[in-house]
Amino acid sequence: MKTNLGLNIEHMNGRSFILGREGHIYLDSPTASKYHAEISIDEGKVYLRDLGSTNGTYLLKNKKLVQFDAGYVNLLQPIVIGRRAYVIRDLLTIARNFAAVDDHATRVELPEEWRKK
Repeated sequence: MKTNLGLNIEHMNGRSFILGREGHIYLDSPTASKYHAEISIDEGKVYLRDLGSTNGTYLLKNKKLVQFDAGYVNLLQPIVIGRRAYVIRDLLTIARNFAAVDDHATRVELPEEWRKK
């Protein structure tokens, strides 16, 4: 799906990407957990969920931090993990390199208790 925000996420449909110090998308922050959050693409919609991180995942709304557990977000949504802010679109721009190839060798497996049931 080509969005009006310049990011083609069609080839990422059905994929999930882990954010964290040991995730698909490396977060260089001592306050980020190894497996901090997950971004999933489902039919052109972006779903974000915290993976039980120590310091939480936050949305930046109206210049205020709002703790966030799980839900759909838009591509321009700023999120805060640790002391750093990220934009969903920028994180997915990094992640599209994983979706472009078969990444079985680099796939990160979550601990069983964090997987969706």
